[in-house]
Amino acid sequence: MKFRRVILGAVLLGLLTACAESVDTPPPPPQFPKWQPKQPRPADRDEEAVGAALAALDLCQLIDLTVYDRRKAGDTRPVERKTEVERGRKQCSLFRGGYDLISVGDLDPNHLVLHRVNGAVADLGGVKGYQTETRRQGGISGCAITVPVSFQRALKFEIGSASRGKDCELLRDFATAGAAKLPRDLVYPPDGQDSARVGACADWVSTEEGENCDPAAEVEVPTGAERIVAAGAADPNVECAVFREAVKMAFGPDFVPIATPGSCYFVEPKHRLQIEAGATANGGAPGEWLADPNKTFEDHKQLTFGESPGVTLSGNDDSEFLIYASPFGNLDARGHVRLLISTQRERGIDEWPRSRAIPATDVGRALAVMDFVMATHFRGPR
Repeated sequence: MKFRRVILGAVLLGLLTACAESVDTPPPPPQFPKWQPKQPRPADRDEEAVGAALAALDLCQLIDLTVYDRRKAGDTRPVERKTEVERGRKQCSLFRGGYDLISVGDLDPNHLVLHRVNGAVADLGGVKGYQTETRRQGGISGCAITVPVSFQRALKFEIGSASRGKDCELLRDFATAGAAKLPRDLVYPPDGQDSARVGACADWVSTEEGENCDPAAEVEVPTGAERIVAAGAADPNVECAVFREAVKMAFGPDFVPIATPGSCYFVEPKHRLQIEAGATANGGAPGEWLADPNKTFEDHKQLTFGESPGVTLSGNDDSEFLIYASPFGNLDARGHVRLLISTQRERGIDEWPRSRAIPATDVGRALAVMDFVMATHFRGPR
């Protein structure tokens, strides 16, 4: 009897332990293979050949003195072009009275992605450039134009300290004349492929060089919440498809979807606003953002989208507006549908101070998008 009681006790203990584990231990999160871009990347120019071509350039010859004579506005003081080395990279500056007027230099490759993202595309007499005008306290304080010569290398024309306060027209004249003196196989046409970013990925406000982005492919949205979020977790093209029609209706056709690992973005050429969208079984439950234990966000609200509960939040500097909705009708259920909009620096303008707040009209559009998405794809049995 004693032996039988020991066996029975062990069995009961095992059952109790199993029950406790089933109650206390949450199921493991679903695992999906990480999506990778599928489209082929464009090939860059030969790095050694480009480096040798840049090394052979006389940068001072790119500062055209006939342009200076045309734009000097009656100042008869002599000028000189002087070669310098800044942080190991050569440049040439045009000096007058000891102050630099214009410079051209070999741009640090680490900065080129940001120049492409922040600069407005400029046509320099058939040569591609990126132009950024600097504004401080309501006044113009500088201008820079970058001329790419490969995916990694570029030349940068910049207004010097003695030219502060002038607009970009002066620099455009110098950059256009300088670009005309570069070998034709070293520059790109205005619509040329000068980076690894394919299609609309060129408008993604990110420091990525392009290897993690594809223009979104058109795919079918599955039927049913479980299938949609599972497909979205495995393929951002599905997430783009969930939002494609609604974003186009609310924000207009300039916003084009791109697929990146884990997220869909809708991007536009002027970079004023960027939209991130998702419908995924990965990530947390919407209720986690509503609770926001670290107080990362502000203005937490619980709303209904279609027939589904959701939450809205704002970034601390009002530059972000976030919406999370539950595809399962339960804010505490893992998985979510999300829409995040954020203001960005307008392409071609570096302004300080600038308003970062998202316009109320864009907040209204975002709410309408989520209403449409939840009513269209997540209504009815889940």
